[in-house]
Amino acid sequence: MKMPAIMFALVVLLTASGSHRVQAQFLHPKVTAKETTIRTVVVLPAKVNVVRDSMKGPEGMAAESDELSARVATMVSEVLSKQKHVATLPSTKPSDDADQQKYNVADFQTKFDALLPKIMKKRSDVKQGRFTMGDEVLNLNLDKGADAVVFIRGEGKKLTGGKTAFRMMVGGTPAYLRLMIGIVDARNGAVLLYTDPEFTGDPTTAVDRLRNALEKGFKKLPQINPQ
Repeated sequence: MKMPAIMFALVVLLTASGSHRVQAQFLHPKVTAKETTIRTVVVLPAKVNVVRDSMKGPEGMAAESDELSARVATMVSEVLSKQKHVATLPSTKPSDDADQQKYNVADFQTKFDALLPKIMKKRSDVKQGRFTMGDEVLNLNLDKGADAVVFIRGEGKKLTGGKTAFRMMVGGTPAYLRLMIGIVDARNGAVLLYTDPEFTGDPTTAVDRLRNALEKGFKKLPQINPQ
C-alpha cells in the first residue's frame, strides 16, 4: 500500500473512531432488583431535532423533525409493548382545565431538559438511584394506573448527495440518529432508566433501523409477564 493510501485510511479510521460513542443502558437499583415494576407508561411528546448537512453547512428541517419525533414516540410504545409487554396509557386524565394540563406537561418537559445534561455526564449514577425529578411529577395528572413517564430527546443528521460524496473522499461524521430516553417513576419522580440508542444512516427514512436500535436500547429492562 502506498503512503497516500495509508494516510487516507488512517484519517478515515481516526474520524470514525472519534465520532463513536459508547451506548449503554442504566437502570435504577430497584428496577434491577425487581422491587419496582414498570407495567404501564405514559410517553410524553418526543423532541427529536434533525438537520440536513450540505456543503454549505447544516440546515434546519423543522417539518421532518416533527414527523420523526412523532414516529420515534410511536415506535417506543410499540417496542415496549411487543418486547417488554409494557402498555402505554393516554398522556393525561380528562380535566376541566386543559390549558393547565398543557402547562404542566410543558413545565415537566423543561425540567427533564434541565436534568438531562447531568444524567448524560454521569450516566452510571442512575444505577445508584441518584437522579430524581421530585414528586412534582404528580402535577402531570396522569392516570392512576401509570407506573412511569417516558421522556424522549434526540438529534440527527441527514447528508445531501454532495456531502455524502465528500465524506467518502475525506471522511467525516456519517448521517445518524442519537436518542436520549429517560423513564421516570410516575409517583416519586425517580429516574428508573436511561438509555441512549443510536444508529447510522438517514434518520428521516429509518424504520427497521430505528426499531432495532430501540430494541437494543431497552434490552436490560425487565420483561413483564403477560397476564
